[in-house]
Amino acid sequence: MTLKTPSHSISKTSPSKSIAVDTVPLSQRTIKRIEEAKEDLKNGNVCTLEELKAELEIDNI
Repeated sequence: MTLKTPSHSISKTSPSKSIAVDTVPLSQRTIKRIEEAKEDLKNGNVCTLEELKAELEIDNI
């Protein structure tokens, strides 16, 4: 299948961009952690970078 894109959406001066695809399947542990993270986001269990810096007492990140 050929992807057709409008010519105005591609800059002739920018380098080509490629996407790497990892062919190794995710482990069950990783899948579980992703699901847990999704639940955290859904439930609002998140913090801002500023909140995290304050909690860890980090000034420059």
